[in-house]
Amino acid sequence: MEDNEFYCEWKMGIHELRAFYDHLNYSIKMWPGSPARPAEEQQYLEYWRKQTFAMICEYNLTEID
Repeated sequence: MEDNEFYCEWKMGIHELRAFYDHLNYSIKMWPGSPARPAEEQQYLEYWRKQTFAMICEYNLTEID
């Protein structure tokens, strides 16, 4: 990581994570497309949707009895 690169950590509970996942799904569904929004944005939203789903699956496998 470069010295001038911004970095942060984000902590949230499972309920917030599930709400975030729902919002990502909504954002992908309602995404207006290019040129209204940058084409890379759709790829970014898909990336975060998959990452968030993986986190929820990990929680479901490790935290639920």
